[in-house]
Amino acid sequence: MTQVDFYILDNNSRRNIYQMVYRLCEKALSQQLNVYIYTRSDEQANIIDELIWTYKSDSFIPHCVISSEFSPDSEEKTKLFNYPVVIQASASSDQVQIPEQYTCLLINLSLHTPLFHQRFQRIAEMVDKDENEKQLARKRYRFYREQGYSLNKYDL
Repeated sequence: MTQVDFYILDNNSRRNIYQMVYRLCEKALSQQLNVYIYTRSDEQANIIDELIWTYKSDSFIPHCVISSEFSPDSEEKTKLFNYPVVIQASASSDQVQIPEQYTCLLINLSLHTPLFHQRFQRIAEMVDKDENEKQLARKRYRFYREQGYSLNKYDL
């Protein structure tokens, strides 16, 4: 059964959300799990990419970024999916093809429930204190509850 964890951050700082994403990646990699990060935009994907490169000077998380324009038929596909962490910008069609090795953990930074969510064993939802985003997070929470997923909420 899919487990969904909602991480409620204590302020509006996007930086805190990105730091939490980094920490979740570190923890997953220490357990030899691959991570699929689904972002709202190419800009957000690039911010996470930059954070992963600079967050800790004494460690590195191997990762790649896939833009929203990525074509599933691209020859680069096999090269990109050799990394333990993949950052995917939200595709306009939401028709994302996810290789089997990335079904352990989905970190969802988009404002909706991805159509492919059911492929994952665990889903991490990041929520800041912005009222509009909290309302959208509540909608996702209700959706996951209706699907019968195991839900956890962490106030950070």
